[in-house]
Amino acid sequence: MSAVTLSVPDLLNPLRIKEANEPLASLKLPALQTLLAKSDRFAVQKQNRYQQFGYLFHQPKTSAYAAIMAAAEIEDYDASVFWLRVDPVQMIADRDSLVLIPGDDLAISEEESRALLTAFNQHFEQDKVTLEYASPQHWYLRIAFPVDIHTHPLDSVAYQSVDHRYPTGNAANYWRKLINETQMLFFSHPINEARRALGHPEINSIWIWGEGQLTDEAIVARPTAMVWSEELYLQGLAKLTQSACLASPIHYQAWQSSLKSLVSERRGEKISHHLIQLDSIVKALGQMQQPEWLETLTQLEVQWFMPLLQALKAKKMDSLLLELGGEFRYHITPRCLNRFWRLKRSLATLKSE
Repeated sequence: MSAVTLSVPDLLNPLRIKEANEPLASLKLPALQTLLAKSDRFAVQKQNRYQQFGYLFHQPKTSAYAAIMAAAEIEDYDASVFWLRVDPVQMIADRDSLVLIPGDDLAISEEESRALLTAFNQHFEQDKVTLEYASPQHWYLRIAFPVDIHTHPLDSVAYQSVDHRYPTGNAANYWRKLINETQMLFFSHPINEARRALGHPEINSIWIWGEGQLTDEAIVARPTAMVWSEELYLQGLAKLTQSACLASPIHYQAWQSSLKSLVSERRGEKISHHLIQLDSIVKALGQMQQPEWLETLTQLEVQWFMPLLQALKAKKMDSLLLELGGEFRYHITPRCLNRFWRLKRSLATLKSE
């Protein structure tokens, strides 16, 4: 047996539940309702997504975001240096401020990304600032010694004004100047001239974030644990903690099938903890309208919550932790299912808890 963590952040967002109060009241999700009713609830402290991942994978410190992600993307990765993510983005003028559009929305080709990165490195050669290419949307900067800089993660500023969110710290003026110079450099670059001519969004700036250097106590090895996700940060954690990592399974049966093959390859060696993030749903949630969200809950009931409940009843797992967004995490063991006095309730009642 093993412990299982199922992560679908923002699935039970309180605002969604409030807005869907009436349809939720009549929606029958007996397995999910049972799991929530019988479980122990733990209040979720205010955390960003990377802190949540670190907590779910039992890591004590998770602030060096770029260092962890670089482990999954950079071939000659060095855990001893200070890392920064420096990502190509678009800044759109909105009255007296700039709004950031992340690279994932800009359809950046590898050729375009490498051309802009080369121009950047040539321009800042005297400063000995050299970016490293990882993907069209991800660049990295490694520095031999720690730098006093404090930043905001890219996802926390995406589609928002960047006013008052630029890097701070003793080196803040240098990094703000670097961003401004990069904007002027990229504006006149042939890549953006061609994009403007075609009516495509410009790649006219960068966002610096994820600063940090890993220390010995920052990462706890977990060779008998496993990550099921293509989320970059989780892949980096898996590599650094010596954990296995495979793509997110589409449903419980697919997970079990992959698991059987993996156990066979490992010659029966047991896996103590599975962290499963349902990547496709997590990516789609932000664009879902209410009918789609309700349908997703129904699908998850059949594809995940029902078989997980059955596995708990059969004592095929030691415990299940549900990370579904909202104000609580839910932890349940086979013994918890004996709590006959805890009755199933409509998900609509979650808004009042």
